[in-house]
Amino acid sequence: MKTMITCLLLLALTIIPIQGQDKVAIHLATTTALSAYAKWRDETLRNHALGTLTPHYAVAIVAQRLDDSTAQVEVLIAAEMKQYTISIKPVTLNRLASGETESKSAGNAVTIDQKAGDKLGTGSDKIRIGQTTTTVAVGRAVQALEITWTPKNDNKEGFANTCIVRLGREPEVLVNGYVIGEPIR
Repeated sequence: MKTMITCLLLLALTIIPIQGQDKVAIHLATTTALSAYAKWRDETLRNHALGTLTPHYAVAIVAQRLDDSTAQVEVLIAAEMKQYTISIKPVTLNRLASGETESKSAGNAVTIDQKAGDKLGTGSDKIRIGQTTTTVAVGRAVQALEITWTPKNDNKEGFANTCIVRLGREPEVLVNGYVIGEPIR
């Protein structure tokens, strides 16, 4: 499976025309999110009896502050679902006396309705991968992005997954995944 992912990444590098610096940044973010997910999957699922065939879902996020007022975020979701909603909210982080960190909204949330992506892999180890890259308006005080993704279905018992990824001048990568309902970070 690792070989197939490496081949896909190399193929993408040769096929995707890169024109201008914005496309380079988006392309690098996409490659990083896919690589981060593949590493998480390979390292985490090898400890389960079914290995990479273990039912799971995961989100890989790459976020980077582009300037004082803009951040770029790339979200890759690996899960068997038809459609989902992604909410991206700029936040500030405050350390509480208890030692916990509290996030406070610091701007308008961006909401994206996304249809499920293509299948990655073949045979029984295939999983649906959905990716989206967007820019978010952020102020100077914004320290992180709070990202929530929720499946869109008729089942009211569906889950919502929220992650906070810090913003900096260098890309910050976060992978958050679940196997059989148990969070693995």
